[in-house]
Parts: sequence; structure tokens; C-alpha cells
Amino acid sequence: MKHVIMKIKLVAPLLALSLLTAVLTLQAQTAQPGTNGLEVLVAQVRADLKAGKHTEVELAGDLKQFDSLLAAENGKATEQGAQILLMKGAVYAEVLQNLTQAKAIFTQIKTQYPGTQAATQSDQILKTLDHQAEVDKQFAAGAPFPDFSVTDLAGKPLAVGNYKGKVVLVDFWATWCGPCRAELPNVVATYAKYHDQGFEIIGISLDQDRDKLVSFIKDNNMTWPQYFDGLGWQNKVAVKYSIESIPATVLIDAKGNIIDHDLRGDALTQAVAKALAK
Repeated sequence: MKHVIMKIKLVAPLLALSLLTAVLTLQAQTAQPGTNGLEVLVAQVRADLKAGKHTEVELAGDLKQFDSLLAAENGKATEQGAQILLMKGAVYAEVLQNLTQAKAIFTQIKTQYPGTQAATQSDQILKTLDHQAEVDKQFAAGAPFPDFSVTDLAGKPLAVGNYKGKVVLVDFWATWCGPCRAELPNVVATYAKYHDQGFEIIGISLDQDRDKLVSFIKDNNMTWPQYFDGLGWQNKVAVKYSIESIPATVLIDAKGNIIDHDLRGDALTQAVAKALAK
């Protein structure tokens, strides 16, 4: 449900595999072919995820193999050993959603493998995980949404409080964001299906080109209001909520309380339907 973001101010992928994918890519760039079987394990992890294995029990063999590969390093503080741990930490963070174990692994990399690429990346990941924890706390389910008050592209007042009795999705996005555009058809379809039943969307655009934004909105039938100030990542509403990756969404119920955040695809559609049924 929650998505761990690999780098600050990166666009978040649609699938909850962003960190793992990044680690796999880094491993492919830095590891020597066939070294210590890491390439084989990378392929196995990919295959298991594709086959729908997402629990610690289902991935137990892969997790054990990480330990075996690390043991083969004989305690040496090598880049290869650090990469093995980095990928194991990614599995715990992204797939198993066990952030406590993931943070312990990334901290181990920083402590035991100083000077490696993996140690540098682990430091960044730990900061990002801490930031994600703050975002999760801010958007905790059941808490009142901390509202904003701005004007939309048409110059009209815009705030969640203006939609009392409605289910509202606050959507942080941009026209240049690939994952945002990929999710857009689902957002448009959900709006079309449930708008007449009381579903509203407020777009918070991190674009800097107003004309491009207006054209994109028209071409994609995005008939809901949008906030735009042309400041990109310094968008005033995005800064207020410490948004550092997009797409980012917050779903709010008819009483102004948070239902959940960062819902995608069917999860979003189902959450909207459930909220409207209450």
C-alpha cells in the first residue's frame, strides 16, 4: 500500500518496486558478470516477484541466498558484499514492507562498508525512509486533513473544506511525470464513474508551464480544479505537505478525515466506492 521512494524528488513508479528496481539496476552496472552468483539471485528475485511471491515465507529461499552470498565474502568490506546487503534491504523495504529490518540492513551497510557506493546510497535511503515515515504520520488514516486555501487556475477559491460532504482526492502530479500520466486513465475513469455520487478531485500541479498544463488538462478531459503556481517542486501546497515524489495522493472522506494516501489503480477505485457507500 505504501510506497518507499528511492531518491528525494524522484517520480514514484506505479508499482511498489521502485527501490528494488533501482538497486537491481545499480547492481547490474557495478557487479562483474557471474560474481558470487549475485546475477543469478537477481534473476531469481525478479522471477519470484513476477510469479506473485511477496511474503517473507514465499521469499525465504531468496533471503537465505543473500546470506550465503555474503558469507562467501569472508567478512571483507567489499563493494560486492555491500551490494548484496543493499539488495536484501530493498526487498525488505519495498516488497515485504518491513521498514524496521530494512533500516537495520541499510545502517549495517553504512557502518561496515564505508566508502562504498552502497554506503552512500544507504545513507540517502535512510533519510528517505525517515521522510516517508513523517509523511505517513501526517497523512495517517482517520486523522483530520490539514487543509489549504488557494485559488485554482480559474481564480476561484480552492480548499478541501469547500467540498463538505464529498469524498475528495488531492492529487499531486505534473504533465512531465510519466507515472502520473500512466495512472491518469484510472483517475479519469474513477472520476467519471463516481463524480455524480459525490466524488471530487483537486489537482496540485507541479508544472512550470501554464499553457502546457492547460492544454494537457483539456486534451485529457481533466475537468476538476487545479492549483498551479509555476514553482515546480517548490509548489506552495506541495511544500506545505513535504511532497518530494509524485504522483502523490490523499483520499479524504465526507467528514474531512483522511482515508489513505498514495492509492493507485483498483485500490483507489475501491476506496472511493467504499467511502461513498458509507
